[in-house]
Formats: sequence, structure tokens, C-alpha cells
Amino acid sequence: MAKRRRRKKSHRLYALIVIILGIVIIAVSMYLLFYVQRVEIKGNDYTEDKVILESVQKDKYSVNSLYLIVKYRFMEYEVPGSLISMKVGLKNPWTVKVTVKEKPIIGFIYEDDNYVYFDKTGTVVLKSREKVEGVPCIEGIDAKETKLYKPLNIEDGKLLDAVLNVAKEIKNYELAPDKTLCKKDGIEMQFGSIRVILGKSVTTEKVAQITPILAKLEGKEGTLNLEHFEDESSVIAFTEDIPEDTDTAGEEYTAGSVSGSYY
Repeated sequence: MAKRRRRKKSHRLYALIVIILGIVIIAVSMYLLFYVQRVEIKGNDYTEDKVILESVQKDKYSVNSLYLIVKYRFMEYEVPGSLISMKVGLKNPWTVKVTVKEKPIIGFIYEDDNYVYFDKTGTVVLKSREKVEGVPCIEGIDAKETKLYKPLNIEDGKLLDAVLNVAKEIKNYELAPDKTLCKKDGIEMQFGSIRVILGKSVTTEKVAQITPILAKLEGKEGTLNLEHFEDESSVIAFTEDIPEDTDTAGEEYTAGSVSGSYY
């Protein structure tokens, strides 16, 4: 009887050792098979790969691709301030695919030797010495010291709204002003010899007037005042610049709506 008990104990011990070894082998195999060796990043135009990579590899368990799948599907995580979203998948057990969606850039300002780019909320999403084509520059902004992923430091809320709105509308209407200037009393734009005053309230309705009116003002020099424009019943004033050698100081033209007569 004693021998049988010893045999049963030895069999149980042997079985336990086999089970433990099996678990260890499986665990090691899973670790080695799903050990991240490569990360492929897609969807980023201006956010550097290394910024995204550092975010993905933020904690010590991120060397395992299975952990990353669980983390980015079922757990809370942070993404770089220039991104809207970040999705993680597997190309194979050791290759991770990261697909990101960036916040659209709507404008930029100059700061020292840098271009400071911001999104529709006024958040700085990129600071770079390289210029991103197709993004309007807003001059005259005193944003003090800008910080990445922080809002532009413009104390006047109405003026900040005007800056953000004009940047968005420039893109929406595919305008190409020679200059867009932010002043204390609002926004001004320069199109060749025509200065356009928009004021602190920059609306879609105002910006929609610019292209058709400029077509009718071709060859003239002066100031187009859209500051008080609200709808098609509003009056739009254009004051033409008169050469200094003439006796007339200037004339004011009254403009109707886009569909009406301007002079």
C-alpha cells in the first residue's frame, strides 16, 4: 500500500511538472511569436513617425503585439495631441499596423524661425521650420509663447474666433489672399490692390461675397468694407483710392448683394 501511495504521489508530481513545463513553453512561445519586431504607421502627413511610435511603445508591455491589440480595443489610452484617433492591428504576429487620423491644419502663424500650425479649435498641432503648402498664414497675431498641443494664447475671444473662422473660410472658398492680417479691430485681407475689411465677426456669408465682388472691381484700387454685412439686403461699401495728383479725395461706391448691381 505504501508503495502504491508513493507511485501515485510521484505520478501526480510528474503530471504537475509536465503541466507547468507546458504552460511555460506556451508562454515563452507566445512571447517570442508575438514579440513586436516592426511597426508600420499610416495616415500621418505632418505628425512624425517617431511621435506616434513613442506613444504606442509608452509602457513596458507594449513589446507584445497581443497586449497592444487588447490595449487599443478595450482599454483607455492617450494619443498625441495632433491626432483625432489611432487604431492598432496586426499584419502578422510580430508586425503591428498603426493607422492614425490627424487633426486638419487650418492656418499658421510665425514665431521666431518656426511655422506654428493650428487646428480649427486654435490648438497648436505642429511647430516646424518647414512650410506646409496650401495653409493660410495669419499675420499680426501676438500669441506670446506658443506650446505644442496647447491653445493659441489670444486673450480676446472674439478675435480668436475671427482668426479661426477666416482660416477655415479661406480653405472652404479656395481664396488666395496676398495677406491675411489680424488687427485689434478685426481681420483684414489683401487681394492685389484691394483691401477687404471683415471685422471681428467673420462669417461664411461675408466671405462668400469676396470672389464675385473682386471680379467686378478688377483694375481698381481701394477698400472693400464687409464688416457690417449680414445678408443680401446689406449695403457693401467700396472706397476707391484716388491718385494724389487729382483734386478728388476719394469716392464711395455702394454695393448691393452678390446677385445685384455694385455701382
